[in-house]
This record gives sequence, C-alpha cells and structure tokens, in this order.
Amino acid sequence: MEFVDLVKDLGYKISFEAISEPRTDGVALRFIVNRSKDVTDLIIYPHPDSKVTTLQIDFQNYITYSVVYDDYTVWNDENIFQGDSFRIYERSSFLQYVKKELGLLNKNLKHYSLVCFEHQVDIISEYEPKVSEIIL
Repeated sequence: MEFVDLVKDLGYKISFEAISEPRTDGVALRFIVNRSKDVTDLIIYPHPDSKVTTLQIDFQNYITYSVVYDDYTVWNDENIFQGDSFRIYERSSFLQYVKKELGLLNKNLKHYSLVCFEHQVDIISEYEPKVSEIIL
C-alpha cells in the first residue's frame, strides 16, 4: 500500500497507537495507527465488534517530526494539502520553517501528516513512507 493511496481514501479516522525509531535496515522512523470509518470503533478498540485496521508506516529516513496533542493545533489557511486523515502538503509553514532553519532550501523534502482524532503528527522527509497492514 502506498501513502498516496491513504491520502486519496477519504472518510476514515485514525488514532495514534505508537511511535518508535527502530534504526534497522531501511527504517529510521515508525508510526503505528489504527484506522476506521467510525471513530467509536477507535475509542473502544480492541473490542471484538470494532472494525479497525492497524497500519505500520515506516520512513527510511526523516529530517524531523512533531507530535502535537489535538487541543493545541491551530488551523493555518496558508497550508495547502491533499487528503484528510493522511495528508501530503503541497505548501506548509512547517516545511518552510524546517527548510529555512536547517539550511535545506535546495532539498526536495515533503511534509507528510497523520491527523489523528487526538494528535497531529507531522513528518518532514525526502522519502515516501512504506505502509503495511499489521496485526497487533
């Protein structure tokens, strides 16, 4: 599964499950999220009646990432992105800040985001993540 497929697949909500930096061959950063069309399923998970899919999102490398509790996120009209719960930004203030502050203006970086119902996770990377469905 490609991250861009998740961006196009609207109508799902996600919950933040875990983050790690395994530093294994090909994986520098890993996120685990649960996905469902019904947010109630995410709240009661792991209930046997909940319809939840667990996804593992692996980044080969990354520049930076940020996890912000949803109560502290602020909408920015200047940001342009595709997607809903899974986003790829065409323009973002976070990406511009990272490029400027770290001297990476000439790098081809992308801003990926996981908009969970209690967190917003933003990742700046040169590489598209690999996505796989897993069972916890």
